[in-house]
Amino acid sequence: MEALHLTLETQINQLKKIQQQLLNEQLSQKSLLAQNKITDSAEFGQRLNQKRKSLGIDLETLSLQTELSVSTLKRIFKNPAQVKFSSVLLVAEALGVALCTL
Repeated sequence: MEALHLTLETQINQLKKIQQQLLNEQLSQKSLLAQNKITDSAEFGQRLNQKRKSLGIDLETLSLQTELSVSTLKRIFKNPAQVKFSSVLLVAEALGVALCTL
């Protein structure tokens, strides 16, 4: 009977360790999300522009892909709040950027 009790106690301790590891992973993921949080539209525009550059897409090519003028693209990258949301969405989709998860 005592051996069974020790086995159960060992299993309970292992489950507690696994639970703690999962909690630590969740906290780590939340911390990463908080660090990557965009706080204003200008920052969002800058990140979109960085993504465009990292993909090696020039403004003229993106203009052809989205059917938006180069000047509109420049405004989006400077401050997307100045442009229609549908235009910002077109650019984000063309760059493979998901705006949010609902």
